[in-house]
Amino acid sequence: MYDRIGRFQDWQVVYEGRAIRELLQAASFHSAKSVFEFGCGTGAFAAKLLKSHLSSDCRYVGVDISQTMVRLATARLRPWASRAVVKISDGSPVLAEADAAFDRFVSNYVFDLLSPEYAAAIISEAHRVLVAGGKLCLISLGYGTSGFSKAVSGLWERLWRLKPELVGGCRPVHLPSLLKPGEWSIEHFKKVLALGLSSEFVVASRM
Repeated sequence: MYDRIGRFQDWQVVYEGRAIRELLQAASFHSAKSVFEFGCGTGAFAAKLLKSHLSSDCRYVGVDISQTMVRLATARLRPWASRAVVKISDGSPVLAEADAAFDRFVSNYVFDLLSPEYAAAIISEAHRVLVAGGKLCLISLGYGTSGFSKAVSGLWERLWRLKPELVGGCRPVHLPSLLKPGEWSIEHFKKVLALGLSSEFVVASRM
């Protein structure tokens, strides 16, 4: 599906933009020395990071399962090619990265596409590749908090159960429920609304 969507994914900023701005403010990216992004898409978030939020010596690694997205992201990040690389994923939940290799692990609007088992495996891998005290930074489609947003998220979930492709394969999830106590310390959690859709972001430090 994302091979077909291609650059049109950038249009999702209409409802994703506010949550992304909130995450950028909360995750202290200016102090990061190494960032890993799971599901980098077109590279729009990475370009924003590299242009305005990361130090000049911070390295970036992004992965995506879509060849089209990897091609688009690689082209978009060419100005930072000396310290930014994008790789194709084979779909395995085991990441081809060394232990404690990063101090930020980012994934925006990906966990709402994953099965609970796959999501748990990626969270475990995030714990492995982050240094102690490193930050897990996630955004996903979430459940509504008001009458209208609750109705929207409820309808969205029913459509997903009926036919996932009707809603791009994603459905509301609650990110904090994916984090095991004793492994993660939640620093920030917030729900934001845009066009009736609820998103949530979480920043948690690795214990």
